[in-house]
Amino acid sequence: MAKAQPGKKLPPTFWVLWLGSLVLLIVMQKNQPQDKSTYQDTFKLLQTANVETKDVTAANLKSKYEGLLDKAVNEKGLSADEATNKKHEAAVLVANTQFRAGLMRNDTQRIRTAYNTLWPFQKSLKDTPAWKDAKFTAAPDSRYPEVPQTSSGQELFEKTSEVISARNKKELIWGFMPGGYQAIDALVHMTGAVPSFSYAFGAFLLALVVRLIVFPFTQKTIMHSRMMSQLAPLTKDLKEKYGTDAQQLQLKTMELYKEYGLNPMAGCAPAFVQMPLFLTVYQAMLLYQFEFQKGTFLWINDATSKATNGFIAPNLGSQDAILIIIYGISMIISQFLTPVSDPSQVKQMRLMGVGISVMFTFFMFTGAFPVVSGFVLYWTFTNILATFQSLRAYRLPLPPLQKVNTIHGGTIPPNDSPFGKWLKNMTPPPGGTPGDAKNIPNKGKTDIKTSTKTGKPQQHKPKK
Repeated sequence: MAKAQPGKKLPPTFWVLWLGSLVLLIVMQKNQPQDKSTYQDTFKLLQTANVETKDVTAANLKSKYEGLLDKAVNEKGLSADEATNKKHEAAVLVANTQFRAGLMRNDTQRIRTAYNTLWPFQKSLKDTPAWKDAKFTAAPDSRYPEVPQTSSGQELFEKTSEVISARNKKELIWGFMPGGYQAIDALVHMTGAVPSFSYAFGAFLLALVVRLIVFPFTQKTIMHSRMMSQLAPLTKDLKEKYGTDAQQLQLKTMELYKEYGLNPMAGCAPAFVQMPLFLTVYQAMLLYQFEFQKGTFLWINDATSKATNGFIAPNLGSQDAILIIIYGISMIISQFLTPVSDPSQVKQMRLMGVGISVMFTFFMFTGAFPVVSGFVLYWTFTNILATFQSLRAYRLPLPPLQKVNTIHGGTIPPNDSPFGKWLKNMTPPPGGTPGDAKNIPNKGKTDIKTSTKTGKPQQHKPKK
């Protein structure tokens, strides 16, 4: 493709086509039929979806219904209190639909979706008359007596929690792996299931077990990153030399890695090995989430929760803002100590890691990603243990890099190998003679021509 000449004007046809496309877009937008449905019409559709147990349709209509309510409030057609009550009613109606759909299909995840639909209201309105006493009626369905036809939001929330908790004890991880609930329960009961201690200590024991399992993989990743960082001065020289030729720069960089026997992707392999374990533990924690309602931790207890009007969580089965902030700080510190395989990308990867940490913490803080304090406590312990491992690994001595391959593809034998030792004995030091006669085969029979090189590859010492 020919490059555009600097200062060359675009042809008039370009501007004609651009203006025509803009006009066509405006006309299409103007002629698009506008949705003139009211919140009353949308609520009737919600009721129909509830009767027909269409949970996905009900969830989509709920978002539209809440938007129409906010519009009515802005246009002074509805008071803010009336809109809030109608949102409560819609949430209960949608959760009722999702609850019945989960029982109909024997799908615990759909029941969990009903729980998540009610979670934001339960978190902010627990024990208030608007959420505890106001009754909302859904479509009758005698097939599922577990789902109340008439209930308050709090009653339906507690019912979904009860059903999910009972199913979690028998639920399989990934659909085939048993024992997720029982494994965490065993850790909690190791110290007697004491509410003020055992549940938090169980989260710590779980984090400790997981970190011990992944310790060798994480250690390998960190040490590989440190070895790669020693090549930073050499890769910088290559960038200065081949900066304008990206293809040649990449080729020379890969030759440098090969010469020192380093694979830039080797540090990623241990992370892929750890990921299935982390996801499996998360699934197990999810099965145990309602049991965490029995546990407390330091400031997380019912007394401080009532004193702060619910800002502090009453138990480890609820969401606590302070613990989420501590988790976010531990995650950011852990990201700064996470090894990066490519030394040239350290700054970008650090910024990306901090950005993900802040975003993840924000989603938990706002309730967009609802996780109970037991989960957050486990992840915080995991980050702290990972930080200690990183600090220890970065203090370990690291041997200097040595070439293991030649630029022509040959392999340089290590000095501690049998052939390397033989070659070292056969090579005279500068101004000296070869080794003792007992180490030299055919002594006195033939003349052996030796090289003046030491046999040790020249080391490229990284710049400070």
